[in-house]
Amino acid sequence: MKILFVGAGGVGGYFGGLLADAGNDVGFIARDETLAALRERGLRLTSPDGERTVTRFVAGETSGEVVDKLGGVDIVVVATKALPGNATFADVETLADVPVVTTHNSVEVHFTAADIFGAERVLAGVVRGYMTRIAPAEITLNPGPLSLNFGLLPGVFDTPPAALELVDALRDAGIRSKYHGENGTILTDVWMKAMFVATTGVLGAVAQRPMGYLRDELRPQLRGLMEEVAAAGRALGVDLADGAVEKNLAFCDAQYAGATSSMHRDIAAGLPNELDAQVGALRRMARRGGVDTPLLDMVYALALTR
Repeated sequence: MKILFVGAGGVGGYFGGLLADAGNDVGFIARDETLAALRERGLRLTSPDGERTVTRFVAGETSGEVVDKLGGVDIVVVATKALPGNATFADVETLADVPVVTTHNSVEVHFTAADIFGAERVLAGVVRGYMTRIAPAEITLNPGPLSLNFGLLPGVFDTPPAALELVDALRDAGIRSKYHGENGTILTDVWMKAMFVATTGVLGAVAQRPMGYLRDELRPQLRGLMEEVAAAGRALGVDLADGAVEKNLAFCDAQYAGATSSMHRDIAAGLPNELDAQVGALRRMARRGGVDTPLLDMVYALALTR
């Protein structure tokens, strides 16, 4: 399968590297030090199972350059961060009719993608995994899950053939994957992920503590944040089960105690971060649904001061 990744950081580099190592034709759109590292020495991937260096891929600065090297492309996986001022989708709009998978931790970004590419081309994706970018083209997978689920947006009913091919390719590469082919059902997964990653990320950044502290010492506050997310999603028609909050808290309990999200780490380091794309988006969607979010509002304001 010919797969184009926009970005070669934690998600793009690790997933793309595994897919390339499994025999797929993978290309990366990258820039600056990352592009230089990809070209000079390849991808260095570390996991609890060991280390590997992957060199069987192509890389370039534009989609046209990479697609020419690949000899075409079946599907695009957008694995950039949704940062302020960032070219989230690079120049992928120049590729006609190719399905686009979003992987961002945002309840809005797939709708933004639909405005650019058309809803019928967008597959909203949900990544689970603790990937850390150690250096350009060097990524470590920490203990925990490794999956990419994706599916059709509301109002879209036709499955692109490449979607099912990607599920098989991911599974063959050792990555769990589920395709949501029913109209809009992927949004449940999107909101469940946001309920976990946005709340633990912002609370961890404000408290300056990792997962173990949040789920133990700050469990009531974490639960309150998750309850606001659940209320917002339900107000917008997202099918979130009655036990959604407890399920996410149990998922927190299953993670290693030192886990932190990339948003947490970026805020702590004073770097551009996804606070608006994650928490800001939840607050905007909650307002659209008429739901008050005093806890989300508070931690958002506190995170802005970090």
